Amino acid sequence: LIGDQEEIVSISDLQIGDLLLVKPGERVPSDGIVVSGQTTIDQAAITGESVPVLKQLDDEVFAGTVNVKGAITIKMTKPSAETLFQKIIQLVQTAQSEKSPSQLFIERFEGTYVKIVLSVVAVMLFLPHYVLGWSWTETFYRAMILLVVASPCALVASITPASLSAISNGAKKGILFKGGVHLERLSHLSAIAFDKTGTLTKGKPEVTNVIVRSDINEQEFLVKIASIERQSNHPLAQSIVDFVKNKQELTLVQPDSLEDVPGYGVIGSLQGDTWKIGKADFVGKEDA
Repeated sequence: LIGDQEEIVSISDLQIGDLLLVKPGERVPSDGIVVSGQTTIDQAAITGESVPVLKQLDDEVFAGTVNVKGAITIKMTKPSAETLFQKIIQLVQTAQSEKSPSQLFIERFEGTYVKIVLSVVAVMLFLPHYVLGWSWTETFYRAMILLVVASPCALVASITPASLSAISNGAKKGILFKGGVHLERLSHLSAIAFDKTGTLTKGKPEVTNVIVRSDINEQEFLVKIASIERQSNHPLAQSIVDFVKNKQELTLVQPDSLEDVPGYGVIGSLQGDTWKIGKADFVGKEDA
C-alpha cells in the first residue's frame, strides 16, 4: 500500500516497514504485525495449530500462512530472506548436509573398499583363465558375479541417498529432521512425547459432552444452536453441526439471520429469538 493506492510488487522488492494488504484467501507474503483490520489466520504450516488463530491490531503474522476471513493490513518487519518460513527451508537444507554416524563410518573406508573390489575384479577377469583353466566366458561371468556381490556402489550409496530421501520426503509432509543423526536415532526410541494437537490426531474438534441448565430442553437447544452454526465455517461450529445431525439425528431449521463476530462467536436470529453463541465473555458469564 502506498497511501490509499494498491500496487502489486514482487516479494523481493519489499522492504522493512512496507504496508501490505492481505485479502481473504491469500497467503501472508512476509512476517509482520497487523496495523489495521481483524481476521483469522490458518498457521498450521508454521505452528501446527489446527484451528485458525484470531489476529488483530499489533498481532504478529508469519509468511506462508493463510488469511481465512477478513482483509488486514500488515507492516513488514523482516526481509524475505529472514522470515520464519525461510528459516525452516534453511534448516531442511542444513539437515541434508549434516552427516549421520553411520554415514561417517562408511566414508572412512569407502574409498579404499571401492579400490580393493575393483582391483580384485580386474584380477579375476584374467587370472582364473590361466591358472585354473576356466574359459573366457566362465571367467568373465564369475568376475561379474563377484562385482555384483561385493557391490561397492550399493555399500557407498546405502546411507547418504536414503537419509536425504527421508529428510526431503519428511519436509514435504511437514516433518522437519534436523539432520541424519536425529533420523537414525528413531530406531533406538522407546517413547515419544508430542506437544501439538494435529501431530498424531487430525486436529478436528468433536463434541463429547452436552451440559445444559435444568430449565432448558436439551434437544430443542441443540436444534437451535446447530441451525445457527450451520451457516458458520468455523471448525467448532462444524463439529456442533456434525454432532447434532449425525449422532443426535435431529432435523435442523433455517435461521432468519446470522452475524459473525470474529474471535468471539456468532449472533443469530431464529424464530423471532436472538441467540449469541461463542465465548463466555461474549454470551455473558452470568447467563451461562
